[in-house]
Amino acid sequence: MDLEARRKRLERLRQAVPKHLSRFERAPGQLEPPPPSPPPAPPSTLEEALPSGAAMQNDLGVYFLVAETFGADHAHGDELPARLAGRGLARAAVFAEEPRLAGLRAEDCVFLDTETTGLAQGAGTLVFMVGVGWLTGAGVEVQQYFLRDPGEEPAMLAALDAAMQDKRALVTFNGRGFDVPLLQNRFILNRLPPRWTALPHLDLLAVARQLWRDHLPSRRLGELETHILGVTRAETDIDSALIPEMYVNYLRTGATGDMARIFYHNLVDVLSLVTLLAHTARMVTTPEQRELAAGEWAGMGRVYDRAGRAADALAAWERALCGDAGDLDPACAARLWREIGARHRRAGAWDAACAAW
Repeated sequence: MDLEARRKRLERLRQAVPKHLSRFERAPGQLEPPPPSPPPAPPSTLEEALPSGAAMQNDLGVYFLVAETFGADHAHGDELPARLAGRGLARAAVFAEEPRLAGLRAEDCVFLDTETTGLAQGAGTLVFMVGVGWLTGAGVEVQQYFLRDPGEEPAMLAALDAAMQDKRALVTFNGRGFDVPLLQNRFILNRLPPRWTALPHLDLLAVARQLWRDHLPSRRLGELETHILGVTRAETDIDSALIPEMYVNYLRTGATGDMARIFYHNLVDVLSLVTLLAHTARMVTTPEQRELAAGEWAGMGRVYDRAGRAADALAAWERALCGDAGDLDPACAARLWREIGARHRRAGAWDAACAAW
């Protein structure tokens, strides 16, 4: 069969194709795209949303617990939190003005952070999640206690108290002004003795204000994560201001889709507490081995001054003013020069005082 005969035969075959099959004659680029896949169904239970969580029971009822362990090689930002193990808290005792911390080690601490239904301190504010962490031989263990229903509060608080029973110190961030008083109220309302409130308390917000007051415009934990600790949160994280509303929505609808985001937010907060204490311990112990900014040297001088190390404080302030750590804010510089001049005057070093003035 010659070429022309073949062409005519193919034309007859093409015309015989049923119309509902003729769409296959289109060029590949003209084919209709397949319909989009339906989005995955959101988890219907907390166990589905949080595989490491489970409902637990004690004498007062049922509560929900998520427990995870982060090994010694787990990095949180620029630090390995487990490296804090074995460190003493003598420096922390100066920060907190709490002598009872001086004889303790990092393994004695419980790191605590809460999620609540609001910022008010009244009885109507519910602590619906408490995250606690501590150092173990395997790394850092974090446990998150959660209220699936407000009726589970007595059981959750009793379990939390039992978990902290063998700890000898409490570490928080703004816990002295918020977390501890609010959590203490919930214990009292449930007629449970808050024994953990007698522990010596290290509030890392006070540490941040001493060290970075002249270096950062804000000492919020999120700012410290970004500019000091090198922590980058995942996109699934949520603004803390939205958490109360999301929890109330969970109580109303039972939808668990956003609960994993709240658990993640709380988990990062707890790990950041451990990391922040590890960072400050290294910073205060060996500042010369770290590339500190001028504002951080100003903070170091403040720490040394509180510890009664006047000579070290003056050296740190002079390094902040005249070293190679960068420029210091003019208002801070003026304050430090006045303080240095006053120190020299009281010591009778008039030449040094006049030079500072």
